Amino acid sequence: MLVNSSKHQELQHIRLQIILRLSPLAASMEASTITDKRPEPIDLSHHYSKATKNRNASNIKDFYKYFTIPGIGNLAGGLPNNNYFPFDTLEAAAALPQRFTPTPNKPVDPPTELLSKTKLSDGFSSSHVVVPKLSNNLNPLRKIDLKTALQYGTAQGYPPLYSYLRQFTIENMHPNVPYAGGPEVILTCGATDGFSKAIEALSNTWNEDRDWIGYKEGLLVEEFCYMNAIQAARPRGLNIVPVAIDDEGMKADDKGGLFDVLDNWDSSRGKRPHMIYTVT
Repeated sequence: MLVNSSKHQELQHIRLQIILRLSPLAASMEASTITDKRPEPIDLSHHYSKATKNRNASNIKDFYKYFTIPGIGNLAGGLPNNNYFPFDTLEAAAALPQRFTPTPNKPVDPPTELLSKTKLSDGFSSSHVVVPKLSNNLNPLRKIDLKTALQYGTAQGYPPLYSYLRQFTIENMHPNVPYAGGPEVILTCGATDGFSKAIEALSNTWNEDRDWIGYKEGLLVEEFCYMNAIQAARPRGLNIVPVAIDDEGMKADDKGGLFDVLDNWDSSRGKRPHMIYTVT
């Protein structure tokens, strides 16, 4: 489609206004994408499972982003009237960071003597927190109230929680990710829930009575592994492939290490694994 210059500018202006009104996070990401000189992330979608490749975004959920615009009503998703929520406030006494004295992070050789002397810090150690039923904050990334927290939302999760965790991840946990936009986060109900969704997205189920051995996929794990991860993977027919570890986690070299396992992979067991699960 061809548009003249003035029309193009008008469309760009409308687009920017929609982005700003829908989500300040989207606006900031839009701006950061323009100035971010890092390369785009590597496309690994060829590792998706067949079910993942067949998924489409929810049409109803796709409308939710428009409902933050004043005057837009929602008749699509069956959202309950927040006036009937049975809570007026939620209150809690939250611990302050100063409650605990930090100790050195030395997992290989923990400072036993220092840890034995660790105690609760003196002084005021908690803060009273109140979540109101309705907040007048118009910023959806800072609007924390029961009206929105107890309501249906997007699959991405509660906007203030998602934006805080992503910002914390970018600034503190993985600040050196070499790709444009930095690390992304996905909110789950816990480790096992997140792991189960990950292997469902990245592996196909395999049945001994139905499928050729060449289609059987594998999962590389540490030789001492979280048992819930193994229990989640086995019903999908995955090869659970142990890799030797040392004091710093999964070994790369030496017998039983990552290179040894993959270089000497026996294809009669199935495909070479393209997934790895590591804790340490």
